[in-house]
Amino acid sequence: MTLRITTLLLVALLPGCGESAAPEGAGPADTWSPEVPEDALEDALEDALEDATEDAGSTCPADMIALPGFCIDRYEAPNVAGAKPLAFQTAPDGEKWCAARGKRLCTEAEWVRACQGAAKLPYPYGSTYQRGACNDDKTWRSPNWTVLGTYPSDAAIAEAERLYQGDPSGSRTKCVSTEGVIDLTGNVAEWVTRSFPNKNNYDHVMKGCYWSGCYGGSPPSCAFVNPAHPGTFRSYEAGFRCCRAR
Repeated sequence: MTLRITTLLLVALLPGCGESAAPEGAGPADTWSPEVPEDALEDALEDALEDATEDAGSTCPADMIALPGFCIDRYEAPNVAGAKPLAFQTAPDGEKWCAARGKRLCTEAEWVRACQGAAKLPYPYGSTYQRGACNDDKTWRSPNWTVLGTYPSDAAIAEAERLYQGDPSGSRTKCVSTEGVIDLTGNVAEWVTRSFPNKNNYDHVMKGCYWSGCYGGSPPSCAFVNPAHPGTFRSYEAGFRCCRAR
C-alpha cells in the first residue's frame, strides 16, 4: 500500500497540489450537483465529441480501448490488471502521470461516452443499478482530515492507507462497460477535465464515485458528477485514468 500511494510523491510536490479540504460530501458549504440533467448531458456530450470521428487508420496501444475519436485506459491508473488503483491524488498529479506515458487526463465527455456506451446506458454494466457489481459497497471509514492535511507527511500517508478500500483492478468481473472499460464506477473516484457546465465550473470534476458509493446517496451512475472541488483538492479516495486522441 505504501508504494501505491507514495509512488507519485515527486509528481505531487507541485505548487498548489498539496492543498487539503473537507471530504467531498462533508460540511454545509460542500455541495455538488448529483447528476447532469439528461437532455443537457446528451447535448453537451454530442457537442464535445462532434469532431471526434472514427479513423480506420489509427490505433490505440494494447492497454487502451479504442472509441470514436479517442483511446481510454482499460483500468484506473496504474492501468494494470490486478493492481490496486492509485489514490490520494490530485488532477495535476494525474495530468503529469499521464503525460509521462504519452497520454493525458480523460475529459468528462470521453469518460461518459466510455461508461454509457453507444446505447447510452445509465450504468456501465446495464440499465439497472446493481450494488456491489462494482466496488461501491464498502463501509465508510471516517477520515482524520487534520492528519490528511499534513500531506506529504508520513502520518498523512498512513491515514490514507488506513482509509483505502480499493479492489484490484478487474476483480469485480461485472464492472465492465459495453465498450470493455473496467471499474468506471466504484473503486476510486476519477479526476477528469470538465466538459459540461456546472455550478462551480472548476477545470476538473470527479466521476464514478468510489468504494463507499456516491456522496448524497445517489447510485454510482455514468451521469453522476461531483463538481464541488478544484483539481488541486487532495482526497484519500481520488484517482484517475488516462486517455489520448486517436
